[in-house]
Amino acid sequence: MKVTLLVPSLASNGIARAWILAKLLGRHHEVETLGFLRPGEEVFPWFADYPWGQVVAPTMREGMRAMEKRISGDIVVAYSLSMMSFGVGLRAKMHRGLPLVLDMPEWEVHDHWKRPTRFHRAAMILRELVGPGWDNAHSFKYRWVLDQLTRFADERFVCCHFLEQRYGGAYLPQGLDPTAFDPAQHDKMAIRRKWGIPEDATILFFGGNPQPNKGIAETINALNALEDRVKARLVIAGRDASHAYTRQMIDLSRGKVLALGPQPFTLMPELLAAADIVALPQTREPKSLGYVPCKMYEAMAMELPVISSRLCDIPEILEGCGYVVEPEDDPALQATIEHVLLHPEEAREMGRRARQRVIERYSWDVMDRTIEQTIQTVAGRAGGRSRRAA
Repeated sequence: MKVTLLVPSLASNGIARAWILAKLLGRHHEVETLGFLRPGEEVFPWFADYPWGQVVAPTMREGMRAMEKRISGDIVVAYSLSMMSFGVGLRAKMHRGLPLVLDMPEWEVHDHWKRPTRFHRAAMILRELVGPGWDNAHSFKYRWVLDQLTRFADERFVCCHFLEQRYGGAYLPQGLDPTAFDPAQHDKMAIRRKWGIPEDATILFFGGNPQPNKGIAETINALNALEDRVKARLVIAGRDASHAYTRQMIDLSRGKVLALGPQPFTLMPELLAAADIVALPQTREPKSLGYVPCKMYEAMAMELPVISSRLCDIPEILEGCGYVVEPEDDPALQATIEHVLLHPEEAREMGRRARQRVIERYSWDVMDRTIEQTIQTVAGRAGGRSRRAA
């Protein structure tokens, strides 16, 4: 069977999950990946070595037409709620009867829930629907419309229980390959010397794109509050000091942040091996209801104690193998970081349990079973429809 995977933008670091889907689908099927790029854009460097099928077009409409024409699979998997993925998949389903699976990596229609009342939410939706953004395939106007059409997908992959309750579908947390993320393969001190990371400090690590909702400022505030009681530093891999928000965090930290800049996904195990703790506190906002940071699984696989917030599936993921604090509770976060720093043996045991949790529940092998079962079920339904039509 041939599966076509549609990716809305190859230029974004959001293609990490699409890359995983392509890898796992390729275990059982011929896989065709089609991803959109505008002229002058390039594939995000972390995943540039994968043979993506690039659809280059100056506008969304031209891109959608070109992508639909190139679909040659028996089943379409659309990654995320975008016109360049789910929108194209719906057109292929309507025009050619191709079975369609929608992958939902997070809750993508949360923007209007920031408004205080139903009236304000309705006003925002109306304003967005008639306002600008017609050539932005991932604008709120299109995401909101596509959200109303998710039931027309033959099946849905959902990354967390909130989305499972809201949309139904197959529960598919974003896992990883534990053989690639294995702390036994790395020498912590040698890696620290390689990257210029202090060998005598306790290292907290953040990998990804620093943004206000990622808990970085809260982590820095906790480190500043500890002052000289513990020598701890925060290493950020994803942006360097030229990035405005990263620069702001460096200034806030009073010398406690080391920004390594963008790094290939293949180096994440090495960089995590240099760390002692990963803090991923989340802010309480609508997006957090349907979002689990994928960096959590990476840290767990590397036997690192993880500190995060009581939101979405995080308490279930870290139960008995990590630390959970209330969101936006800086004193609790500070106290938990200090506790982990002062109880290293407990922290190491948490890390060992965390890796075992990933192997049992969040590995690529676990994802593979869910994906393949869903693909076979959808293919069976489509075959049944074809036979009845004949």
